Amino acid sequence: MLDNQVNLLVQRIINKDKSAFEIVFNEYYKALCNYAYRFVDEYEEAEEIVQDVFVKFWEKCDTIAQDSSLKSYLYRSVHNTCLNYLKHLKVRDSYRQFVIEQMAHVEDDEYEKEGEKNLQAEIYKAIDDLPPQCGKIFKLSRFEGLKYQEIADHMGLSIKTIEVQMGKALRVLRESLKEFRR
Repeated sequence: MLDNQVNLLVQRIINKDKSAFEIVFNEYYKALCNYAYRFVDEYEEAEEIVQDVFVKFWEKCDTIAQDSSLKSYLYRSVHNTCLNYLKHLKVRDSYRQFVIEQMAHVEDDEYEKEGEKNLQAEIYKAIDDLPPQCGKIFKLSRFEGLKYQEIADHMGLSIKTIEVQMGKALRVLRESLKEFRR
């Protein structure tokens, strides 16, 4: 596509012209999926990432500088989203490893098996007993690996609210699970 055509399409997209968005989507989708696949090594996940980028592009197209390259913007967005996805996987895997290591410290096998079941059940029960918003924030942070700012954006709340709710969640969980601490 020529720069002139791209600039016109971007202007039309800013004015929420769906047909212009479709043109851009059809022009870049496959190439962006292939680009994302090089990072995540899973085609379905690559497609999801590209779709998320296009959704965000549609929602925030009016904030994009019209003199910036649309192609560069899309590729950079896919690149950053892939890196965030990989970081999320790393956090999730680290958390799983941490839980596994914590469980390995119990000395008696029978006690370990029973204690593991009890602890896991108590953890999930304690999380489920949190107030709904507090529980959702905790899960997004600890299980999904989202940063406080990402949670705030996702839920439409202030970052301070997220910090307060996480503090509350951790206090409640510490209190609920104190009998399991050594």
